[in-house]
Amino acid sequence: MAIDEAITPERDERLSAERAYELYWADLLGADATFLCVGQGCEAHLICACLEKPEQNLRIRPYFRSRRLEDHAATCEVVHARGGEKEENKPDVFEAQRPADHFRAAPSVTAPASVSHDGLAPRRTSGVTGTAKRASHYYRLSSLVQKFLEHRRDDDLDEASVEIGGETTTYAALFRNVYRQKVAELTGTRAVWWGKASIRATKEGGYFLTFSRPFRHDDTELRPTITLAAKDIEAYAVRRLLKARLDKLIDEGGRCVVFAWAKPWMPTNAESAFVRFYVNNLDHIDVRGTEVLDELKNTSRVAR
Repeated sequence: MAIDEAITPERDERLSAERAYELYWADLLGADATFLCVGQGCEAHLICACLEKPEQNLRIRPYFRSRRLEDHAATCEVVHARGGEKEENKPDVFEAQRPADHFRAAPSVTAPASVSHDGLAPRRTSGVTGTAKRASHYYRLSSLVQKFLEHRRDDDLDEASVEIGGETTTYAALFRNVYRQKVAELTGTRAVWWGKASIRATKEGGYFLTFSRPFRHDDTELRPTITLAAKDIEAYAVRRLLKARLDKLIDEGGRCVVFAWAKPWMPTNAESAFVRFYVNNLDHIDVRGTEVLDELKNTSRVAR
């Protein structure tokens, strides 16, 4: 069974599998990190699936799972579900900016920790057990794209909601395909724009992306572009993950599908019209292989 959250004694933190994945790729969490169950009175050890994969399977997000179900305590409500009223579905939350200490180093341990009966580090975190459902907070657009794909499969894009900057919208309204849309009417519209594209490396150490499917503008078609600057990549905490994905796509021919949380930008006085997406925060872009097109095509929805 998939488990949403765990406790990691090394960081004295309760965290989601998404956060564990980010910390690993930011070199702040080792592959041998300890993950413990959050259930009441339970210290069962968990595994974070997909932790070391630079390219997640399109149908799977990182998640925790039990080593052995019998390791969980009898009081653990994570695996021994308790009855009760159905919890209200809360919107996911996409945070446009990470907290300043989001990638903090693990706290130093001033006293030597004791060793548990199985030789692994014991639980140090206190007062954080319990499985009350909490809204999922995401910082990387990649995580939100995964949820979008899941909701397409479930055919509930119009009902599933996400909060951004205090405003709530549906996944159906948030994700928009650039293809054949009238760009002049949309320059003030921030959305998760997506479409087929090509990618190449720049000599400065960045990346340049060109959409294959165009916007419409009067009687012309405009293919938007995105530049990922080398300086922004170098400053990005999860750059190892980003570069691994982008370099692999380039090695395979450069064809890709881009998702970007941004507004289309058009110059007002240029001799020839063009469109760009400015993505200075690299959390706001997700670049995938073209196999995701099959995932989009083989669902009941057609992106707007």
